[in-house]
Amino acid sequence: MAEGFLKSEKDLEREAEKCLQDLIDRHLVLVWKKSLDGTKIRSCKVHDLIHDLCLRELAQSQDIFVMKDIVFDKSYEEDDLDEVDDSGGDGDSDAKEAQSHAFSPECHHLSMHKLQPFNRWTDDRMCLALLTPEHDHLISRQTEDDDYTLLKRTRSIFSFCLNTFTLNSELIHFSLLRILDLGTTKLRSFPPQVLCLIWLRYLALSGIGGDFYVPPEICRLWNLQTLIVKWGNPRYVTFTEKIWELMQLRQLRLRIFYLSSPPRESDDEESYLAFSNIHTISGLSPSSCTKKVISGIQIVKKLVIHGYANDYKIFQESRLFNNLVHLHQLETLSFKLVSSWDSSENWRISPATIPSAKAFPVTLRKLKLEETSVRWEDLNIVGELPSLEVLKLMWNACIGEEWYPIEGGFTRLKLLLIEHCDLKCWIATDDNFPVLERLLIRECHMLEEIPIEFADIYSLQLIELTDCTTKLEASAARIQEEQEDLGIKPVDIRISSYPHHLHG
Repeated sequence: MAEGFLKSEKDLEREAEKCLQDLIDRHLVLVWKKSLDGTKIRSCKVHDLIHDLCLRELAQSQDIFVMKDIVFDKSYEEDDLDEVDDSGGDGDSDAKEAQSHAFSPECHHLSMHKLQPFNRWTDDRMCLALLTPEHDHLISRQTEDDDYTLLKRTRSIFSFCLNTFTLNSELIHFSLLRILDLGTTKLRSFPPQVLCLIWLRYLALSGIGGDFYVPPEICRLWNLQTLIVKWGNPRYVTFTEKIWELMQLRQLRLRIFYLSSPPRESDDEESYLAFSNIHTISGLSPSSCTKKVISGIQIVKKLVIHGYANDYKIFQESRLFNNLVHLHQLETLSFKLVSSWDSSENWRISPATIPSAKAFPVTLRKLKLEETSVRWEDLNIVGELPSLEVLKLMWNACIGEEWYPIEGGFTRLKLLLIEHCDLKCWIATDDNFPVLERLLIRECHMLEEIPIEFADIYSLQLIELTDCTTKLEASAARIQEEQEDLGIKPVDIRISSYPHHLHG
C-alpha cells in the first residue's frame, strides 16, 4: 500500500488481501502462517525460483532495482572499502569479512557515505533498498562518494539488522524516501533526522532503553500512512492535537499512548477533525476513549486498548466503555492491562469490569482480553455479543477457579483460546458453544477436564493443548473416542509443549 501499487481509493486493506489471494491462487506465493481461526494470512513466502524471476523482471522493466546486502558502516574508511571491491583475490571472502566488521558491536551507523553493495550471501543482518533506474551505477559499483543526488531517489529501505543501531544525520540525504522499516533494529534513541523525511508513508521503529521516545514533531510527516513503534520501556507517548492533521494515517501502532481530543476543523465550526482513513489503532490508553476521540476514529476496524490500572479505573468511573458502541465498523477489539504485582490481593480486583453487551458495537467479531482479571461470570455478557466469532482469554484474562457459562450465549463463536489462568472446574455443554470449531488451551495447569459434552459439538474440528496436564490430555482423548462411538468425525487433537528455555 505504501509503495503505491494499489489504486483503490476506498478499502486499501481489502484490496491488498484480494491481490495477495490472487497470487496464492496462482501458486506464485505460498502461505507460511495464518491467524488462529484460519481466516487471515499472517505471513507468506515465495519459492527461490519465483524470487529470481521477479528480480529479472524488475531489472527489465526499468522501473525499479533491488539491491541487497547494503552495508552502512562508519568504522571503515572509503579507501578500505574501495580496496575490497578492486582486489584481485577472493572478493567474496573479503566482502564477507568487511560486512562482519560493519555489523560489529562497536558501531552500527547508517551512513550514506559508506553505501556499498556486496555480493549476495545468506545473512540475516542486512539492509534492502528499492531503487530507481538512476541507481544502475550503484549496482555496477561505479558510484563516486560525492554523488548524493541519485541517493535522493531511493524510495524504500528495509533493515534486517538484529543488533543495536544508531542512525546519523546523513539519513537526511534520502529525502524522497517513502518507506523506512527499521522494525527489527534496536534504536537507542529516536532518530530526529527522520522528521525531515516528509514523503514517508511507512515508518517502523524499534527502541531500546529509557532514552527512546517519540517526539511530538512526528506530526510533521503529513504523508504518513503507517506508524509502528515498538519498545519495551514502560514510558508512554502523548500525542497532541496536531496528530489529527495526519489525514492519510491508516495504522497507528505503539505500546501505550495517550490521544488528545481532536481540534475543530475551523474556529467558526462545531465539527472536529477525524482520521478519515484509519484502519488499525494499537496501544490506545483507556482514559483516551472519550466521546471526541472515539468520534475521530469511528471508522476504525481494529482497536487495541492498553493501559495501567489507573487508566482503566478512569475508563470505568467515567463510563468511557459506553463510547465504544459508536465504533460502527469495529471488527477486532483487544483489552490489555499492565499488571502491577504486589503483596496485596488488590491486583485480583479488575479495573476493567465489563458493564453490558450493549457497550460493544454489534459488528464486533473478535475479542481479546489479556491480564484483565475479569470474573468468569462476566463472560456471560460477552456471550451475548451477536457477531462474536473469536474469543481469546490470555494471561489471567479471567480470575477464578470455576466457569459455568449460561445457555443461549456464544451462538456464533468458532474459536476459543484460554491461556495461563487458574481455571480448575469448567462445567459446560454443547449448547453453550453450539458452533465451536477450534478449542485452544495453553498453560492451564489446574484444569483437568474438558466437558465431555463437547463431543456433541458437530462443528468441533480441533482441540489444541499446549503445556497442559496429562489429565486434560486424557480428557481430550475421551472426547475423541466418544465422537467415534457416536459416528461423528472425530476431532483432531494436537498436544505440544513450549521449549524448556521459554519457562526459564
